Amino acid sequence: MEITNIRVLITVIATLTAIFFIILSYLLPKDAILILTIEVILLPTIYIVGNYYAESLIRRRYGKIIEFASKEADELKEKYINEKILNIRLKSELNRIKKNAKTKN
Repeated sequence: MEITNIRVLITVIATLTAIFFIILSYLLPKDAILILTIEVILLPTIYIVGNYYAESLIRRRYGKIIEFASKEADELKEKYINEKILNIRLKSELNRIKKNAKTKN
């Protein structure tokens, strides 16, 4: 929930910044190009820093869970491969037994 609140806060800050710069450019029409240029540089910076902060919160909060899940997934994959190898060996043994049974009859 905290991450959602941060993203909403980022959006609100960016929106208020845009409104502020638009009003400022309206009040100072001679400097409007400079003001809007600063706004164009500032808005992506707000989003980038905010998203970086939200991602760092996600990493901190879910890092251990992801690490644990990855470890468990690796162990399951290893077990699956071992079971698959065993299955192939058993099928080969079964086929060999069937062939021996057919040759005896």
